[in-house]
Amino acid sequence: MPDWADLRFFLEVARSGTLIGAAQKLGVNSTTVGRRLSALERDLGAKLFSRTPDGLALTAAGEAMRGAGAEMEEAVLRGEQRALGADRQLSGLVRIATTEMLGEVVVLPAVRALHDRHPQIRVDLLTGSGQLDIARREADVALRYIRPDRGDLVARRAGTVAFAPYASKKYLAARGRPALGSGYSDHDIVTYSNSFPQWRFGQPGGEPVRDARVVLRTNSTSMLLRAVRLGLGIGPLPCFLAREDRTLERVLPTAPSEADDLWLVVHADVQRTSRVRAVIDAVDARLAEIAAELPVA
Repeated sequence: MPDWADLRFFLEVARSGTLIGAAQKLGVNSTTVGRRLSALERDLGAKLFSRTPDGLALTAAGEAMRGAGAEMEEAVLRGEQRALGADRQLSGLVRIATTEMLGEVVVLPAVRALHDRHPQIRVDLLTGSGQLDIARREADVALRYIRPDRGDLVARRAGTVAFAPYASKKYLAARGRPALGSGYSDHDIVTYSNSFPQWRFGQPGGEPVRDARVVLRTNSTSMLLRAVRLGLGIGPLPCFLAREDRTLERVLPTAPSEADDLWLVVHADVQRTSRVRAVIDAVDARLAEIAAELPVA
């Protein structure tokens, strides 16, 4: 029977196709991954990968092992989740995944209040646009804009955030204000990467971008806010952030804002853990505090 630790390394290599990619996911160096993979192949007496110009490809033996390994991984994760779900201690680590902006505005104030009540609960705050896999315990709780459509996860709408196009006052003084129907002609646009919802980079303020120059794309709201402040161009921003900044003005103020739902996501088993429940309650309390501000354009 292969060692589960070696199987973990094998599965990550199978998913990423490279030793480096697997090493980054596992938090080790690629030499360690290669050594564990070689040990597994020696134990099995079979070659699990072949090298190709595009990376490592599974052999027939590797394909068979991937199926067996995935079943073992699922069983291990299920056991961990049930054990965690049975934990009733208001102490220990909870991992929260969210974006930089939501981390700053929602999660950090929630953690501050949580720490006052339950100082033995520790939080790892993981920010970024990428979605961590809660089913595989890469995070315990997530606050995100996209509702997951797979896995044994519990997701509920936690709020709504209004977005609209904004520009710096200096930019508008120098370049003028675009008119409705102009397609942002002769204007510069700073916007989200293409992985975000279409309206945020394609039709800010409901106005199709036809003749504008897209000078910057980013996957970070914080970076987008700074770019707009610097006068790089017009960009879609959360209204509750932008309207508090006296250096910014809403472009096309008569156009309707766009809204994104916020989703709070947790694994069905993990949600019963006392420390995870305490974290969710703290996040809910913070969202309730700012609920009236988020959807207002």
